[in-house]
Amino acid sequence: MTDMTPKQIDAALEAKILTKKQAKAMRAKLSSVRDEDAALIGNEEDMRFLRSFSDVFISIGIGLLSLGVFAVCGMFGGGAMYLLGAGALWMMAEYFGRIKRAHLPTLLIALAFLIFVHTGAGAVISVFPAFITLGAMLVFYWRFKLPFSIALIAISLVILVYSFVHNIVPVGAFMMLSGVGLFLAALAYDSKDTGRLTRFADNAFWLHFTAAPLILHGIAVQILSLQTIKVFGIVPMVSLDEGDAMIMLAIIGVLALIGLAINRRALLVSSLGYAGFALSMLVKNTGLDFGSVVAVTLLLLGGGIVFLGAGWHVARKGILKFLPRTGVFAKIFPPVL
Repeated sequence: MTDMTPKQIDAALEAKILTKKQAKAMRAKLSSVRDEDAALIGNEEDMRFLRSFSDVFISIGIGLLSLGVFAVCGMFGGGAMYLLGAGALWMMAEYFGRIKRAHLPTLLIALAFLIFVHTGAGAVISVFPAFITLGAMLVFYWRFKLPFSIALIAISLVILVYSFVHNIVPVGAFMMLSGVGLFLAALAYDSKDTGRLTRFADNAFWLHFTAAPLILHGIAVQILSLQTIKVFGIVPMVSLDEGDAMIMLAIIGVLALIGLAINRRALLVSSLGYAGFALSMLVKNTGLDFGSVVAVTLLLLGGGIVFLGAGWHVARKGILKFLPRTGVFAKIFPPVL
């Protein structure tokens, strides 16, 4: 029993074969293994929020239901109705999160809960509704222990802080600083669990996932020259010139190197939209038509992802040769296979 893997412990807990106390003790024992062994177990950033296609099916229903409830709340005057909708979502979270232990459906419920609370609080309370939103997400995390809630807490905190400093700090600079702050918080979680075995690693994953778009979008707003063009003369779209597109790709390249060093693909995944956008701006300047621009962008972006994904471990071995590996750095830059 003591040689069970984290997945087996989770399954045994769900089947009520183990008590929560027993599962906690076994996870603690697993987390005490050597860094090298821990890296072998947790190297692939195991996604623990998806168990089967049933979760996907239910999640689709929850997404559609949440959109419908949001629209109905608006039809009936909004305001407090959104808070009632948030209450209904809480009851759904009790069932899917506490009883069924279905993480993906609960993840979507948590996101919808944030939107309902913030919308309702903003309509009912005129003074700092972000306080209410942050408090609600803290309670949600305390109740359901859903790692994704950490990202929502972070977003709520960013909104709250911005409500105080929006007249002082430019929005782009604020987003960049917020993204860097979330990245450092994610590193702190990672350093507590180099083997990626516990909830600390899951919390770090979602913080990394949230940090990259904040950093990139903040840079785009604050530093780059954004323009607006109309595709086919109808659809408005943000555009970058060639120089700014190169800057964006260079920044994404730096994030890729950081992701390799700390063994976090989440930094790259949440940057893909920006990478595709910057690539398309470069390809567009070659004079190709719209369809060709899309095709070449997808080809370059997809090829780069496949190449990096297949050679991830080899690339990590190469970059770790140039990084410090003692003291605190041993926890920031985990060992490779």
